[in-house]
Amino acid sequence: MTTEPIPGAVALAEAMARTDKKRVLIQGEHGALTYGGAVDRAARLAGLFQRRGLGPGMRVVLATRDDLSHATVFLALLRCGITTVVLNPESRATELATLIDAADPSALVMDERLIARVLPEQRQRFAVFALGDAGLAALDALIAGEAPGAPPKVVDPESTAYILFTSGTTSRPKGVEISHRALYAQMATFVRQYGFGPRTRLMNLLPLHHTDGLTQGVVVAACAGATLLRPMRIRVERIREIVDACHELRATHLVAVPSLLALMMNLGDRYQDALRTDWFRFVISTAAYLDPGLWQRFEDGFGVQVVNVYGLTETVCETTYCGPDAATRRIGTIGKPVDAELRIVDERGLPVAPGTEGELAVRGPHVMTGYFRAPEETAKVLRDGWFHTGDLATVDADGFYRIVGRKKDVIITGGINVYPEDVNDVLRTVPGIVDAATIGFPDDRWGEIVVSGLAVGAGTPPPEQDIAAHFLQHASPEKLPREFHFFADLPRGPAGKVVKAELTRQIVERRSAARHETHAGGVRERVLQVAAQAFKCRTDTLSDASTARSVDGWTSLAHVEFLMALELEFSFTMQPEDILRIDSIGDALALVERGAGAHGGDAL
Repeated sequence: MTTEPIPGAVALAEAMARTDKKRVLIQGEHGALTYGGAVDRAARLAGLFQRRGLGPGMRVVLATRDDLSHATVFLALLRCGITTVVLNPESRATELATLIDAADPSALVMDERLIARVLPEQRQRFAVFALGDAGLAALDALIAGEAPGAPPKVVDPESTAYILFTSGTTSRPKGVEISHRALYAQMATFVRQYGFGPRTRLMNLLPLHHTDGLTQGVVVAACAGATLLRPMRIRVERIREIVDACHELRATHLVAVPSLLALMMNLGDRYQDALRTDWFRFVISTAAYLDPGLWQRFEDGFGVQVVNVYGLTETVCETTYCGPDAATRRIGTIGKPVDAELRIVDERGLPVAPGTEGELAVRGPHVMTGYFRAPEETAKVLRDGWFHTGDLATVDADGFYRIVGRKKDVIITGGINVYPEDVNDVLRTVPGIVDAATIGFPDDRWGEIVVSGLAVGAGTPPPEQDIAAHFLQHASPEKLPREFHFFADLPRGPAGKVVKAELTRQIVERRSAARHETHAGGVRERVLQVAAQAFKCRTDTLSDASTARSVDGWTSLAHVEFLMALELEFSFTMQPEDILRIDSIGDALALVERGAGAHGGDAL
């Protein structure tokens, strides 16, 4: 355990003020934020907040698409000792409203488009500050003429720095409370373990409403006097641009989820020298299980080390590190704990012998305070100073840990946690759906995909595109199931509970039968059927001209699944340049007709 002093909000502000004002803190999609600009804006935001009666201990909701505004406001609230409730700006109106009610804030700092949708009749309940989603202009207009405020000289290290919700569509969202002490304990570990400093140029494109983007991006960069690179948003069709940007912007580190590493491998040999530079140090893989085969192939192909880390929102970010030092590195593991204690326990909470599977428990200064206003939920996971993660693990004789499964019910898809009950709660509100059960299916690129079984009784199943449209009115796109399977009733045990093992078996059989049935049509019909399945729409709504701009369900995740399904359906492998060239159904059809024949597939 570390015995070093834990810096606080004041120390962070002083560190930022000492950094060269002209140095770039964040290179964003819509411009750059310098250290001087961040410090000046944070001071004027402090003045604005004080004038509006906001002070330490109060909660303020933050939701904006603009990275520069998000970072500036978050750092300002941190310095003022005001708790930031960070919400997903892509959430649907009902989901945002649920989380705002749960947070019980004093103020909202949100994009104008969100305020207009979520709060037309509730504006009087909060102090409301409107932002824009494409640059700092709206923020600068908001603080124009404001005198700099004097934030508190001391911020209580046990007070809550921020709250991140790990679920949101249920009636009881879980908000993780992270104290200032826990946040800065994690930052001290990051800086020391990774060797971050003023010369660090950290490429991290993960969302700022997730801890991996926020703490392992904005906050650690500010603590280290480093530059955070966020020149674009992660999209499948921009993978080549992301790799190019790493090289052109002279990134020293890349923070990524395993699915991004898998997509980078698809680019082929021509891009594998992009990270072989004098300045690039290593990749940090976070948020999801990293397949050892992918791990080794990536290191061999790109010629750089991948540091595999493990943590949860409840532990700020990371707890174990597999690298970059030799003492913690062993491919296929999550490494060893740094500045924390781990133990593996049985159902009674007692430690088990090395090599024995059990639940992973964590103790350290970076562990959450608890779940916001949820003492019963907190008591379930925080016991005698140990946080019980719900992950099943083993530890070998050399002290290396491996995650072998999950005790808790969560699907991790592309590094995003999706809770089945959140999905089920929304699906049960769809007209014609009697009940729902959601499971995660293994997937090479995404780790898992979300699949739902739907009970419809004796009725006719609703069209999938109607279910998807209803779902997206109430929940974020990443939670949308990639497959729906309809049943008169779901398989149940004697007590009426859904038997997920049996549901999984039946869905596996249906998937196999569906692939066989799809093979029966002509090439164009089969492409349209594959697309309709991936994008949750009817085949008669698709045409050769259909693109992501005209099909609501054509998200980045669905795009990858569409391409993978085409490869499976027509028994051929796409080349990297083909993958990046597909923009429409017509492009995919042309590729299938050309590529499957050339690669010995069965399309023609």
